[in-house]
Amino acid sequence: MLAPERHQQILHLLEERGTLRTVDLAEQFQCTDETIRRDLQILAANNQLARVHGGASSLSGRPALQSFTQRSQLEIGRKQAIAKTALELIKPGHTYAFDSSTTALSLVSILPDQPYRIVTNAYAVMNRLIHLDNVDLISTGGRYHAKTQTFVGSDSIDTLRRHNVNTAFISCIGIECQRGVSEGFEEQATFKERLIQYAEETVLLVDSTKFNQSADYFFANLNQISRIITDNGIPAKVAKEFSTAGCELIIAH
Repeated sequence: MLAPERHQQILHLLEERGTLRTVDLAEQFQCTDETIRRDLQILAANNQLARVHGGASSLSGRPALQSFTQRSQLEIGRKQAIAKTALELIKPGHTYAFDSSTTALSLVSILPDQPYRIVTNAYAVMNRLIHLDNVDLISTGGRYHAKTQTFVGSDSIDTLRRHNVNTAFISCIGIECQRGVSEGFEEQATFKERLIQYAEETVLLVDSTKFNQSADYFFANLNQISRIITDNGIPAKVAKEFSTAGCELIIAH
């Protein structure tokens, strides 16, 4: 790969994640740490990123809020693997809640037409399930946020209060051991915070690129998450770190 192409991919990754580690970039691009350090120096000199110890950050230090369409094109294989593993948790006769994450949508996309209730604030989830005869589909309502294709606000949270949710399936932009799980959109973070409070259990569907990352709004500590399902791209060291923190970590293959 030529350096200019690698530079563009590094900037794209920074937009997604906010921060990057040199060692992870070297592994991803199959080059030396020194090559990546030179890349980061060039991009920093052009005022396209900020250098930090061990890597780089976007100039804001945070990932940009991406549209639903943009997010749906990222890490597709990882999301599909996570969805197949999460499907084993779905049983007829239960009530499930789904957020507006594209990872949750991957699970919704393979749900069989069986008698269970689904509560969601996600337009894409409703659109995917509306033609199934046996699913009792509940929209939370609320104000529509076009960029994230999400219904938000007090109306959506009021709907959550009225339902006995057995399991909530959610995702996030970042997850870290100390501060927990975070989102880039405040109203969505508030919705997830309340959903976790009301649900009997919460399953976090999160691909391996989001570990040790953070966004603007934290909405849950790790001890509020019943289990985490991720893909086999998670480094063994990171998996051990989260398992040691008391997380039930399930790795999809």
